[in-house]
Amino acid sequence: MLDDLCHIEVLTDNLEEEMGHYDEETLVEGEKMGIKRESIEGIPHRQLFIELVELLETKLARSYSKFIPDYICEKLTHAIEESMKHGKLGLLAILYFGSELIVPQIYSYILDGLRLSMGLTNEEAKFFILHIDMDKDHADSLREIIIANCRTKAERLVLVKCTRLLLEARVSFYDSVLKYGSEMSEPVFDVHATDQRCFSDIASRSNILHMCRDHIKGATVLDVGCGTGHLSRELLNRGATKTVGVDISSDMIEAANVHPGKNRTDYYVVGDAAQLKLELLNTTNQTNLMPGAGFDMGVFDITVASFLFNCMSITEMNQCVGDIHSLLKPGGHFIFIVPHPAFNSGCGIESRKYFADRDRLSEQQINDELKTNTYCKTLQDYTDAAITSGFEIVQLEEVRTTPTATSLIVKLRKSGEIASRNNANALNMLPKKLTWSKAAMKYPHNAFIVNIPVEVKEELYEAAMSAYEDGVSVDELDAAGYFPVDSFAALKSFSVSVRNSLLHETGLVLLKGLDLDTFSAMDEIADPDQVVACSKLAYYIICSHIGTVDGSVRGKLFDVKNNHINAMDGKNDNVLFSVSDCEASWHTDGASKDKVYDCVGLLCINPSRVGGKSKITNSCNAFDQVENILPKFIMHELTRPIPRDILENGKGRGNDNIGTQLSRADSIMHLRISYNSYPVYVTQKGRMRFRYMRHWIETAHQKVHWRLPTMLRIAMDVLDDTLTEGCCFHERLERGDILICNNSCVAHGRDAFQDVPGQPSRHLVRAWMQCHGVDLYEASKR
Repeated sequence: MLDDLCHIEVLTDNLEEEMGHYDEETLVEGEKMGIKRESIEGIPHRQLFIELVELLETKLARSYSKFIPDYICEKLTHAIEESMKHGKLGLLAILYFGSELIVPQIYSYILDGLRLSMGLTNEEAKFFILHIDMDKDHADSLREIIIANCRTKAERLVLVKCTRLLLEARVSFYDSVLKYGSEMSEPVFDVHATDQRCFSDIASRSNILHMCRDHIKGATVLDVGCGTGHLSRELLNRGATKTVGVDISSDMIEAANVHPGKNRTDYYVVGDAAQLKLELLNTTNQTNLMPGAGFDMGVFDITVASFLFNCMSITEMNQCVGDIHSLLKPGGHFIFIVPHPAFNSGCGIESRKYFADRDRLSEQQINDELKTNTYCKTLQDYTDAAITSGFEIVQLEEVRTTPTATSLIVKLRKSGEIASRNNANALNMLPKKLTWSKAAMKYPHNAFIVNIPVEVKEELYEAAMSAYEDGVSVDELDAAGYFPVDSFAALKSFSVSVRNSLLHETGLVLLKGLDLDTFSAMDEIADPDQVVACSKLAYYIICSHIGTVDGSVRGKLFDVKNNHINAMDGKNDNVLFSVSDCEASWHTDGASKDKVYDCVGLLCINPSRVGGKSKITNSCNAFDQVENILPKFIMHELTRPIPRDILENGKGRGNDNIGTQLSRADSIMHLRISYNSYPVYVTQKGRMRFRYMRHWIETAHQKVHWRLPTMLRIAMDVLDDTLTEGCCFHERLERGDILICNNSCVAHGRDAFQDVPGQPSRHLVRAWMQCHGVDLYEASKR
């Protein structure tokens, strides 16, 4: 089918390697990694795979390979057969997009999992190692063949059609494998038995009910890992007005819903406790819960979880506990029971594996008739999860649940103050999706510019000058405590309208009219330092009324000035664009997986003289357009976790101390970057979070020596073009302007600029704000 002799030679070489014929360099490199030459030379890859499967079955002491159902491979087989009907292009799609291009990344994940769970050596894992290494080279070679055989639009469309079919079949294949694995897992209990012997039934329910006794009357209860609903029904019988049960087992939920004791006030839904809040948001039509601000402030008085966390990893448990804190009303209680971590027969202190087996699965014998797989945890894992999420620990009880099993019951309480913790901006809460109308984009000055009222400016001028004269800096200032209660009557009202615009309307506000020269008007000779200090004070005061200024990473305010460091130079590691004069492409602020900011503000003290124009676009509008342009399998690149570079706390001006240098060593950065992965877009029912800066995605891949996936590059190209097409504001900020963006819905950027000798250098001041918690608190008071 191929006419080019070079292309035929490439495929022939690939086939030779597939049959176990390697060059000397490959064999020598294998020996360096501990892979014996005789174990791979002349042995086809198919045989290596069979040997790997037999090894894994021996280690697991079980075999599934002889009983694989047809549905697992059905769609993949069909996709291959359909692609082959398209001849040469279909075969190239199978070989390149369906195999060589994606196999290295897929196999890397599988290999990491096998190494962690089963401790495979390189010799044992040689099938994966050979494919990961060779298929990268094969993909590079095949790319030229693909390009040469897709000269026309019709040929490219055939290739895209086949590729889409193959990749969707790949996804279906792995979904089916997971489904089959869960079906074949040894059950913890018999869902059809009338006398069930699951964990929660063995436990002494009376202990949980006893801890709930003072809070049950009139309570709305969430039962996480509810099983067949026994505990929920008991709580209703003792005075609760409503219960919602969530369990990952559809059989359990079906049994709960058909139980003769069920009434109209207990609801049961299928859901994963590791994504608890999202699952409840997706099932509000089944539970009679109301989404919106009330949902985010908390809807449950009590949450119970009976032997749930022993079935979850530490990461999953932390996510679940955080969701439970968010879902509880202020003052609500969370009571849970787990196997006692010190006396767990699988990994407790007595087994001498208390720390060694932490977060690892261990088979535990509950009694003569029941055993289950348990994630081992220490006592500190449970207390850390509670404290980190904002709970206070009220009570701990150790109880004997069976003659041979000891359990731990924990009672936690959420603070009674709604705004005592900024829980509303947590990563598990998606902000409202805010799109712009055509009119707003055509006339941005009418839509986004707000003139600061005279009375508000007077309050700011007076407060800033007073604090400055008292020697109080921004870092020392607590606006709520330093000034009299009635100091900002006009500002308080004005800030509510600004916050409403940012969170519920446009997501963008450009405040005009703040005259910074007012701060030097009383002196005969203007003092530039005084002007800057007073300007920052006024800016901080207005930001602290709009939201809570987040100073946890780089201080309350951050000076955006040129420090003569090129952020685009690959030699300059850990450098922010905020301290550089080069162009900053479309982005949102914050590159950490575990930290988000609701809004970002910029005060202009000195505008740029050459260049430096700010540009603004709407990422929600862009999402709708990109989704219509890209096929689903490419759009997936923007909604899957993507690794980002690591930027240290502080000034972001390089690695200027030994601690930073050590933390950024290659071996450490590989782990940190792998963890620091999250999607560009997260969407769900009218809510959206956009987190993006292409530069940090590209540098992350470079630092861990990963090739930037072709489909991700295509997706980002289309996204960047779409964001640029939607840019409706491209102007230089003027002195005294305050630009505030919703950091989840609005992307911003900046042109390169130059400071002019003899003229004031460009100087902006950035503030990061958390606004959702303040917004919910104000809503609750109203």
